[in-house]
Amino acid sequence: MNTIFEVNLLGLYFLYGLSFYTMGLAIALQYRSYSSFRLASSLSLLAAFGLFHGLSEWGSVFVPFQVPNFGSLPTWKLIVIQRLLQAVSHFFLFLFGIKLISDTNTKRRWLYFLPFIAMVIWLLQFIRFVSYMGSPKNLIDWLVVSESWSRYILAFPGGILAAYGLALQVHDVKKIGDRSVLTNLFGAIAALLFFAFFSGLVIPQNVGGLSRVLNAATFKAGVGLPVEFFRTGTAFMIAWCITSMLSVFELEKQRQLDESHKVQAVLKERERFARDLHDDVIQVIYGIGINLQIISQMIAKNERKAFDQLNESIQKLNLVIANLRRYIHQLEYKEEYNLVELLSQAIKEIGSSSPGIEIKYDFDKLPERIQPAFQVVRWEKQVQQIVREALHNVVRHARASRAEVSLIYFGDCLKVTISDDGRGISKEEYQNLAKNPAANTHKRGLYNMRARTELLQGSFMVKSSAGKGTTVAVTIPLQNNVNNSTDVTVKGGSLGSGN
Repeated sequence: MNTIFEVNLLGLYFLYGLSFYTMGLAIALQYRSYSSFRLASSLSLLAAFGLFHGLSEWGSVFVPFQVPNFGSLPTWKLIVIQRLLQAVSHFFLFLFGIKLISDTNTKRRWLYFLPFIAMVIWLLQFIRFVSYMGSPKNLIDWLVVSESWSRYILAFPGGILAAYGLALQVHDVKKIGDRSVLTNLFGAIAALLFFAFFSGLVIPQNVGGLSRVLNAATFKAGVGLPVEFFRTGTAFMIAWCITSMLSVFELEKQRQLDESHKVQAVLKERERFARDLHDDVIQVIYGIGINLQIISQMIAKNERKAFDQLNESIQKLNLVIANLRRYIHQLEYKEEYNLVELLSQAIKEIGSSSPGIEIKYDFDKLPERIQPAFQVVRWEKQVQQIVREALHNVVRHARASRAEVSLIYFGDCLKVTISDDGRGISKEEYQNLAKNPAANTHKRGLYNMRARTELLQGSFMVKSSAGKGTTVAVTIPLQNNVNNSTDVTVKGGSLGSGN
């Protein structure tokens, strides 16, 4: 077994370097600027560690240590660069761990000095290799010593602190609720501890101190396998766990998108509620206000009639209270609605309170279950409010004697038409009404009808001319897979002066 590893030692170095380089590249390419995780701002340091460490270990493959000519200056320059890259990679790992710890606990900002102090100490002893350039034997010995110091004062504490820094992120990662990400995080913590031991404490040769007991030779003698085998396994483990753990940012992004969709849903629901309040509550209160003005003028002339009008206003106020209670109930419970019943209810309510206008209605046969092509909560209520708003406009503004509501089912779409024989709307007046109604309550009715239609992804059309009445047509696309088992139809009904 030992012979196999010794023959393929360069292959182990290559795989070791490839693992770290791949990890560094994967982290560098991961877009995470949107992330709120503390880990995100520190990963660039881990990426630098992976890239530099991979390059330095590949140096063991492409710049053989046992060169035949120790005096070849270009070769030794490459080896010096290799040692420098190795130390720089250890420095970035050290800095990664410190940043994670200090970002988690702001009281430990002073720890930032530690990796820089360690790097300066290593550089001060490393530059002494210049004085050995004329002596190949002393030069090679000193480069071994430099590598050992790099592992002791940079790699070992870097691995320990990086593992500790990741351990501090467990609480944040748990919020994502993904077991695989958490498992990979624990795997990365364990792998970094292995790295601290195999790459930080097991140094190439005996340079005194702890290395007398623990070095590459004593490790191989005790375990039976070269330390490079364990380093390569550790590299695979670190690369696998870290790159797999990067999915936490995609999960976080998805969670943010889900939250955004929830916020949009809430905003749409608020907008719907505002429209409902306007159509069902404000319209009635507006009518009550006009009625009270009439009562104030009438009370001195005809007290009995004023009293009747007052009772009617009280009934309408009770209706407003009932509607508000219904809205509150709708916010808590999901109800099933029947479109025909809802439209009939709206027509009867408006017809009974407007005896001067005859309202006719004609509804096509509808399937038992009918759904718009674009799912909208309580879509039947949206259609009802469109009809209600259109009829309110007829009563209040059209000066009409007749109105008609039709519901036509085409299979792939549903068409609702509200027409009257009133004074109509000129082109200029319609364009003025169609503008944003924020400044004028009367304009909001047309705006709300259009907004409700757009919510159903339907088409909204107003056809009118001065003196020739108005027709409001709403077309709603439907799903094709409806159940046609039961039909509901209402034909030839009328309310108002015709009853």
